[in-house]
Amino acid sequence: MTDKTKYKSVAIDNNCYKKIEELTTELTPGIKLSRAEVVRFLVNNFKSGEEEKDHYHYNGSLN
Repeated sequence: MTDKTKYKSVAIDNNCYKKIEELTTELTPGIKLSRAEVVRFLVNNFKSGEEEKDHYHYNGSLN
């Protein structure tokens, strides 16, 4: 059983899920990442570039 103190879940639309699935092989050529690893990679890289946040323009949609 999953340890609820270590993990959470999120709901995403099918279009976003498809993009994450595509990124499993595109982010690291030759190595297939899990969907969780893709999300973790993207979030960590976004947060590490937080000082450059002014370069990101959110228009209300990530699609």
